Amino acid sequence: DANTVYGVNEKFARKLRTGYGGLLRMNPVFQEYGLKDLLPLKLDIPDEGCTRPNKSMFCFEAGEIRVNEQLVLTCMHTLMAREHNRIATGLAQINKHWDDETLFQEARRINIAIVQHVTYNEFLPILLGKEVMEKFGLVLQKDGYWDGYDPKVNPGIIDSFAGAAFRFGHSLLPTAVERWSKAHKFIASKRLSDLIRRPYDLYRAGVLDEYFMGLMNQVAQAMDDSITQEVTNHLFKKEGARFGMDLVSFNMQRGREFGIPGYMEFRKFCGLPTSNTWDEMFGSMPNDTILRYQSIFEHPADIDLWSGGVSEKSLPGSMLGPTFACVIATQMSYLRRGDRFWYELPNQPSSFTPEQLQEIRKAKLSRLICDNTDLIDTVQIYPMVLPDHEINPRVPCKSGVIPSIDLTKWADYASPDIASPVFNYINEIPDTLLNFRKK
Repeated sequence: DANTVYGVNEKFARKLRTGYGGLLRMNPVFQEYGLKDLLPLKLDIPDEGCTRPNKSMFCFEAGEIRVNEQLVLTCMHTLMAREHNRIATGLAQINKHWDDETLFQEARRINIAIVQHVTYNEFLPILLGKEVMEKFGLVLQKDGYWDGYDPKVNPGIIDSFAGAAFRFGHSLLPTAVERWSKAHKFIASKRLSDLIRRPYDLYRAGVLDEYFMGLMNQVAQAMDDSITQEVTNHLFKKEGARFGMDLVSFNMQRGREFGIPGYMEFRKFCGLPTSNTWDEMFGSMPNDTILRYQSIFEHPADIDLWSGGVSEKSLPGSMLGPTFACVIATQMSYLRRGDRFWYELPNQPSSFTPEQLQEIRKAKLSRLICDNTDLIDTVQIYPMVLPDHEINPRVPCKSGVIPSIDLTKWADYASPDIASPVFNYINEIPDTLLNFRKK
């Protein structure tokens, strides 16, 4: 629901807004260079979630406190805030009579729909694979409305998803984060631990685009039980310190504090075979992993959900093993079926017209990157997958291959302001003529 852009309550959402043109507050730090804005400065509690080298350096403010947790996350937050302002500006040109509130809420509604569409259309298929997507009813419709809303489904976030399964990505983290040029050539890299709670590189003109190029070209780590030392030894490391904290320990501790049942309980919940002996586990994960578990735990039931989940062998066509795939797909199914504001729904106050919905279906992450960066002029069609000449070619942003959402489908002709000159003209028609028409 894009709460990362807008916050989770009305009061905070107001704080993020300019109060005019439906726009979010931004920081026009590169205005003199003609480059796009960055997120606004985090001026209240400036040290919260940030490691500041000095008092004159500030982190960024967004709808979510973790915006500064690592620079790559800051890049994505910046992209979606820019997209909101791009949409609001486009709507203001089409509907000159709309006030700040109308522009903000409409731009927000479109931006949320884009987040939902890209998540289910581009991200989840890579993560879960086609089979799991179909089994859990996560495949989006190509046209028309999807009438799958169920008021009995709770769209809230389940503990096992928040506390364990959706943290699968910790396994994919790189040791270094790369910057690439617009010509898709490597420029430089920085250790991940140096970018955690330190997003200050983005204050250098053009660097955000270079990080995006890196994100599209750098290979992700394998989904397995090996985690980079950048987060197991150096997480939140203080300036000058040799070591920081350990993300894996955090994950285990968090699961236990949440009271999340063990890995085997979720195998059972997902209808997967469970193991009562160590021997029964062979085949589901690497042999040496099972032997290591055996050396520290008495029983397979003692394995924590996060640890067991990242250790599983992945399903065919999926990045995840069966347990995490099941937990994440269950959550995504609840989100789609239980959210009254879901973008594909008919007959809701928040519903799009059929024409508007078809426009939303054009949304692509590649288009978001093209529209909301400055230097990038070629991207692969699906940026979450490495470029490939045949199946995922790089194309020019301006080529028309990557479609754009046509905001004229949101033109509001029903407004009295637009209609008023016509009504004035009708008022000038002599009564005799009007009476004649009645006869």
